[in-house]
Amino acid sequence: MSHSAILSPQELTLIKAGAGAGKTYTIQNTLAEWVKRGQVKADRILAVTFTTDAASEMSTRIRLALLKEGLMKDARLLRKSTISTIHAFGFEILKTFAYEAGNSPTPRQLTEQEQNFLLREALDKARSIQPLLEDLQHFGYTGGHAGDEYQEGVDQLTSTILSVIGKLRSLGKGFATSPEERQALLGQAKAVITKVYGHVQNDGAALTGDLWRAIEAVKTEYPYQKELEQKSEWGNNKQTRAFVGDIYAASQQRLESDWKLWASLQHSEDFKKIQEKHPRADLAEAVWNAAEKLSVHPGPLNDALQHIECLIEGVLEVLAEYQQTKEQAGLVDYGDMVHLANDMLASNPAWLDEIASGYDCLIIDEFQDTNPLQYALLRRFQKSSKHTFIVGDLKQSIMGFQGSDSRLFATLLDDSDQQPEVVKELDSNWRSTPELMDFINDMGETLYAAQYKKLAPKAGYQSDLPALQALRFNKDSWNLDANSRSSKLGFTSEGNTALANHIVDLLCSGKEITDRQTKTKRAIRGADIAVLARGHRRLRKFADALRTAGIDVQIQQPGFLDCDAVQWVLNALQGLNNSRDQYAWLDLLTSPLIKGQNTDRLQALLTGYREKFRFENELTEQLIPLRKFLRTQPVKTQLLTIIEETQLFESLRTQPQGPQYRANLIKLIGLADEFEALQPETLNAMGIAGKNVATFQVWLKQSKDGIDDQPGADPQAENAVVLKTWHSSKGLEWPVVMVLDAEKASEPRFPNISMAYPDGGIDTMLEQSFVQILPQFDNKATKERCSELLAEDETETTKNLYYVALTRAREQIILPCWEGYTDGSMLTYIEPLLSARAEQGNSALYEERKVISSDADLREDTVKTVERTELLIAQNEQPTKLQHTISPSLSKDEERQELPETQTTAYSSGLNLDTFSGIPANELGIWVHRLYQVYLTEPALIDKAMAMHPCYLTDEVQKNALMLHFEAFTTHMNQLMGGVVQWRNEVPVVGMNQQGQVCSGVIDLILVGENESWLVDHKTDRRSKNTSYWHQLRYYSAISGIEKIAINWAAQNTFEINRL
Repeated sequence: MSHSAILSPQELTLIKAGAGAGKTYTIQNTLAEWVKRGQVKADRILAVTFTTDAASEMSTRIRLALLKEGLMKDARLLRKSTISTIHAFGFEILKTFAYEAGNSPTPRQLTEQEQNFLLREALDKARSIQPLLEDLQHFGYTGGHAGDEYQEGVDQLTSTILSVIGKLRSLGKGFATSPEERQALLGQAKAVITKVYGHVQNDGAALTGDLWRAIEAVKTEYPYQKELEQKSEWGNNKQTRAFVGDIYAASQQRLESDWKLWASLQHSEDFKKIQEKHPRADLAEAVWNAAEKLSVHPGPLNDALQHIECLIEGVLEVLAEYQQTKEQAGLVDYGDMVHLANDMLASNPAWLDEIASGYDCLIIDEFQDTNPLQYALLRRFQKSSKHTFIVGDLKQSIMGFQGSDSRLFATLLDDSDQQPEVVKELDSNWRSTPELMDFINDMGETLYAAQYKKLAPKAGYQSDLPALQALRFNKDSWNLDANSRSSKLGFTSEGNTALANHIVDLLCSGKEITDRQTKTKRAIRGADIAVLARGHRRLRKFADALRTAGIDVQIQQPGFLDCDAVQWVLNALQGLNNSRDQYAWLDLLTSPLIKGQNTDRLQALLTGYREKFRFENELTEQLIPLRKFLRTQPVKTQLLTIIEETQLFESLRTQPQGPQYRANLIKLIGLADEFEALQPETLNAMGIAGKNVATFQVWLKQSKDGIDDQPGADPQAENAVVLKTWHSSKGLEWPVVMVLDAEKASEPRFPNISMAYPDGGIDTMLEQSFVQILPQFDNKATKERCSELLAEDETETTKNLYYVALTRAREQIILPCWEGYTDGSMLTYIEPLLSARAEQGNSALYEERKVISSDADLREDTVKTVERTELLIAQNEQPTKLQHTISPSLSKDEERQELPETQTTAYSSGLNLDTFSGIPANELGIWVHRLYQVYLTEPALIDKAMAMHPCYLTDEVQKNALMLHFEAFTTHMNQLMGGVVQWRNEVPVVGMNQQGQVCSGVIDLILVGENESWLVDHKTDRRSKNTSYWHQLRYYSAISGIEKIAINWAAQNTFEINRL
C-alpha cells in the first residue's frame, strides 16, 4: 500500500508499517481526508500512543494536515479531541467519574521513584518471601554484577520480585486478587515448571545415597586429596583438580540440598584423560553416573516449586499492602490509571457508553508496544467505535522487558487472515537512500524470510557515502579483549580508539550529507552521527574514546547527585539552615569546585577552627548574612539565592565540566520545584514529614534510582556525536549510524520472568494469562530445556533488536566486524550479505576496510570544527581550538617528541597478571594501582584490597606472589634512591601550560628521598614505544617541579628512568 494512499473508513483497519514507512504521515493524511469528507468530526477523534512526545507530534501533524486542506475551523476543533498517551486517557476517565465511584476527584499521580519506594516498603513487610531470604544462595541469589553495579543476593531477590510485579500488573492481575485467581496463578506457573522438568524419581534419598557411596569409594582408595590431585593421577588440568576438590569437599548432608555440588560432579569433556587413561577411572565414572541422576532427582524440582510459590505469594502480599497505602493517601500510579479505568468501565457499561459516544474513531499507534492491560481498556472502545485504526510493526517489538507483548498484535493479525480488506501493509521507505535500502531489504529477508515485504526506496536523495561500511577486525591483528599475555590489541578496548579515530576522519573528510529539514547538502557534523550499542557500559567506554579523540558526545549517564556543583549547593543549603553542621561547611570550603581540595587548605581551616564557632572564610562571610532571610523561604528560592549570590553560574564558565554542572544545577532547581508540589500524603507514605531543607535532601536520596541520570549539557549540540542503546534508538534516525556489538549474542537469564497465555483467541489470552517463572537450575540438561522453552520468543526479540538498530540510518551504516563473532549474533545473520557485496568490490553500495593496530594510535591532532559566525573563514585557515582544561593522561603529544633516552633496571619478581586476563584492562589497572597505594601506606589492609572488585583475589598462592612483587619493588626503590623517606600515592596536581591551558591530573607515586624526588607512573600493560606515556609525565614534572621521572613496568618487573 502506498505511503500517500488515503484509507477508507471501516470498522477495523490493521496497518503493518515497517521502519521509515511513513505511518504517521499515513495517519495524518487519512484523518484529514475523513474530516474533509465529513466521515469523522475533528473534535471526535480518540488517538492513543505510548509517549507524550509521540502524542504531541501526532496532534501537531494532524492539525497541519487539516490546515493544508484549508480546514481552519476543524484544526481549531481538533483541540477538543483526545490525542494522548494511554495513561493520560485512563487518568481522565478516573477524574470524570471520581464522584460516582467514590474516589478522590483529584487523585495524585505517583512518580516512578515514589512508586518504587512504596513497593520496597511493602516488600519489607512481606512474610511469604521469608524462606527465600533465609537461604538466598540456595535459591540462586548469590550476588553478581548487573551492568556496572554489583548486586548483593538480597538485591537480586528484590529485582526478581519487582519484575514479577511488573509482569503481573501488565496482565491486569494482582490488584484485588480473589482466592480463585491466586490458585490459578500458582497452578499455571507450577504446571509449566513441572512439565519442563520432566520425569522425576520418587526416592531422592536413594539417589543421594548412591552418589555418596561413589564418593566414599574414591576417598577410601585415595585417603589424601593431594595425592589424587597429582598430574600422574586425576589432576591433569585445572578442571580435573576442581573435580577432585569437590569430591573431598562433599558430605552426605551437603548432597541432600547442594545441587550446584551435584552439577560439579557430573562428567565433562575436560575429564577425558581420566576416563581414557587412568587405571581407576571406574571410581570417577561411578561418581559421574550417580551425579547425572540429578536430572531426575525430586529435590531441585521441589525447591523450584517452593521458589515460585514464595515469589507469587510474596508479590500478591506486597501488592495488597501497596494498594492499601495508595488508597489511604489518595494516590495512583501508571498501572492504576489503566487498571482502575478498565475496572470502572467494566462495572458500569453506561459510563463506557457515555465516553464512547463522544468519539467517531479510535487510532492506536505503535500497537506492538501495548501490554494486555492497556489493550483490555482500549478493546472496550474498539467494540463501540465506528472506525478503528491500529498501526504497528511486529519487527520493531523490542520492549517486552517493560511489559509490552507483540503477541496481541500478532493474534489480531491472525484473526483477520480471512478478511484481506482489514490488513494493510505500507510498502515504501521514506528514510533511507536506495543504496542503503538494498541492504536493509536483504537484511529483512534474511531475518524474517517470507514474512518480510520489501520496501521501495522513496527518500529521493543520493549520498556521497558508501551505504554500508564494514570495518574488519581480524584475529591476526586483534584479540577480542585486551590480554597481558599477548602483544595484540583488544577489539573491545583499543578498538574503541580505532573507531573513534575513524569518526574523526569522517568529520574531517569534508563529506556532505542531506539535511533532514532543509533537504539540501551540507558538511557532516557530530550530531549527524549516532553510535549504537547493546548496553550503557559499552557506550560509556566508547564515549571516553571519543572525548580522548577530541569529539564532544551526547550520552545519558548517571552521577547527578554526586556532581561537584550539586553537592556544593546542597552543602551550602545545609550549612545555612543548620549552623551546627560544620561538616557541611567543611565540605563546602574544601570542594574541588573552588579549588579547595588540597591538604594545605584543609589544614588551614582546621587550625583556625574553634568549637562552637564557624569556619572563618570569605565565602562564609558572604553566605552567613543570608541565613535569617533564607530559612523561611521555599527550597527552590533558597537554591536560586545561593547560586545568584555566589555567582556560581559565572564561576562555572571556567570549569572544564561547566556546561554539565550548569545543566545539573538547573535540574536540581526543577527537583526542588517538584518537591514543593508534592502532597503531604505522598511524603508521609515515604516516611518523610514536612517540607524543609533536611527533608528535601532525604527525598533526593530516597529518589536516587529515578533521578540520578545527568541531563544533557546541550541537547542541541551540533558537533556532539550521539550515543544510544539499541533499545533507546527506536523511533529515531541519523544520517550515519555506527552499530557496535554486532559480534555478541544474548542468552536467557535465570530466573526468567515472562507473561504467558493459553492457546486461543485474544479474549481467552487476556482472561487466562499468567506469569511464567523459570528459576535457575544447576543441572545442565534441565537448564537447556528451560532455554528451549524460551528459545522462539528470545530469537524473535533478538532479530527485532537487530532490525531496529540497522534501520536507523538515512545514508550510511558503519559496522565494526570482529572476526570471531558468536553464533546467534547480528553478524551470524548478515555476514553472508557482507561477503556477497565484498566479492563485487568497493562501490556506492558497500565499502570494506581492514583495521590495523596503528589505527588505534592516539592522534596528535583533534577535530577542527567550524563555529557559527558572521564571517566565513576557510577551514584550513582556522586556528586549532584549545580546550580550557586538559588532563595530561588524555591529551596528545603536540610537540611529537622522540622517545627519551632512558636507563632501565630490573627487579624480581614481576607482577603476574595472566590469571586476570578476562578482566578489562582499565579495571585491572585501577585494581593494581590501588594495591600499590594500600601496600605503601596501609600494608595491614592489603588482604582486604586484594579481595576487592574486580579481581576478588583470595587464593593464597597468588596473594603471596603479589606480596613478593611489592616487597621486591620497595627494596629496589630504596636501593636506587639510597633510601625512600616518603611514599606519596595518587597525588592530585593542577597547573598551567605554555598555551595557558589548565592541566590537572593525578600522579601515581612520588618517591621522596634525602636529596631528590622522583615521579613514578605504574603501567600494567606491555612495554610500549608510545611517547604519550612520557609526554604525560613531562606535564606532571613541569607542574610539580620534580625533574626525575620513571615508569614502573609492573608486568615486566622493569623500572625505566629519565631525567628531564
